[in-house]
Amino acid sequence: MAKDFSEDEVVYGETWGLVHRGVLEDTDIERMKALRDKVVGKEGIAITTLKPIGRVEIEGEEYEARLKSGYLDRGSAIKAIAIDFGYVLVTKLN
Repeated sequence: MAKDFSEDEVVYGETWGLVHRGVLEDTDIERMKALRDKVVGKEGIAITTLKPIGRVEIEGEEYEARLKSGYLDRGSAIKAIAIDFGYVLVTKLN
């Protein structure tokens, strides 16, 4: 029997899809939501090479980041597009 879960019962991650709240601690979920609200949609720069994981700076703060695909040189412009298990998921700006 299928159960419909409320939005508060699930969390979405770019690579892992929907995860039921019971899989993650509430503090992890709240931390990811706060990070999402703080950085998603904002632009910054890669402060290390992203291959695909590295560090970025957004509004003067550093974050662990994962490039959605490919490789990105240090100093490249990025945009935060999502949060994925604590990483800021970024894409290259043209």
